[in-house]
Amino acid sequence: MASLNGMKIVLTRDLRSSVQDRKLIENSGGIPVITPMIRIEPESVTLDGQKKRELNESDWIIFTSKHGVHYFCRLIEEAGLKDLIALKKLGAVGSKTADALEQEGLPVHYIPPLYSAASFKGDFSEPIDGPVLFPQGNLSRGEITEFLRGKGYKCISWTVYKNTAPDMSADLLNELRTADIITFFSPSAAERFDQAIEADSQLISKIRQGLIKIASVGPTTTEALRKIALPVHIEPSEYTMEAMIEEIASSLK
Repeated sequence: MASLNGMKIVLTRDLRSSVQDRKLIENSGGIPVITPMIRIEPESVTLDGQKKRELNESDWIIFTSKHGVHYFCRLIEEAGLKDLIALKKLGAVGSKTADALEQEGLPVHYIPPLYSAASFKGDFSEPIDGPVLFPQGNLSRGEITEFLRGKGYKCISWTVYKNTAPDMSADLLNELRTADIITFFSPSAAERFDQAIEADSQLISKIRQGLIKIASVGPTTTEALRKIALPVHIEPSEYTMEAMIEEIASSLK
């Protein structure tokens, strides 16, 4: 098992995800600090006649996050339509997204090899016989949607959850200043982090000097961090917290 040797690891994901990650950090000998930079909440969606038609006509439903799975399934359950979903072809961009579908009792028909939008675009060759439905968040970048539309396929997007910014207290900022590693799992968390620390020159300096290291889950998040002039010291080859812990532990050897 990877050992984090008492390193203080900041978790910037939403509260629910961070609570799950905390156990992994503790089991690996690290000290987790939950400092959410995003808050995930359900979006107000009504399954009106049009949406029911879109759902019925869809050939594929592609999920890009476990949050999309969770809030989409709650919406469908409330409408009594979950049996219909089992008849669709389901794609999951990421192992955790696939796990979320399996926990809902739903099959997974496609996962890109590297769990990213870029990998999907380079690998996906499944037949599509109708519209493709994307249950997503309000900050979705829509890379896969644009890719499929460029190939002539009809894509439908439903915003089933929203990503908002939680309050940043002085206590949380103090926790950041004493961290060893700060982890990021999305561009939106990176952007909110930038807003939260923009006046804290001491913290920014410590990060840029490598005294506090940045761990990014993958290329899209890394790009967002570099756009705000923050270095990325650690990036796992697989886009999961387990892989990130392994990579952090390897960097300590």
